[in-house]
Amino acid sequence: MTETYTYLDHTGDLGIRAYGRTLKQLFTHAAHGLLESIADANTIDESAQIKIELTAGSLEDLMVAWLDELNFRHEVEEMFFRRVDIRSISEQPPALSAVARGETVNFNKHVVYTEIKSVTYHQLSVEQMSDGSWIAQVIFDL
Repeated sequence: MTETYTYLDHTGDLGIRAYGRTLKQLFTHAAHGLLESIADANTIDESAQIKIELTAGSLEDLMVAWLDELNFRHEVEEMFFRRVDIRSISEQPPALSAVARGETVNFNKHVVYTEIKSVTYHQLSVEQMSDGSWIAQVIFDL
């Protein structure tokens, strides 16, 4: 598996399909799909970090909570994130612990692509394939 994520055609919104050999890799790739849709990662340094701890009722709920938290932190703490490091992730109960690395927003430095209003449940899926790999689909409201 070489693809980390791909963009989906979706009228008025933005969709991604993320891939991973493991659940940890899937959630990492989905996060990068979100973050790289917001701003050019090559313009972002890793001078700051935030810790994120989440639990949810299902893997789908965990995916939405994870991506929504990254977007929320971006908006509220006025940060662009370049990379995430998932420290731990579990299926039962669905939970993750991670660190997001980036820096404070600087519109003179950062190349901004779009604003994500929210992570939706529309056409949401998180599935393990027969070979053990994972695939997820997420739609972002622009």
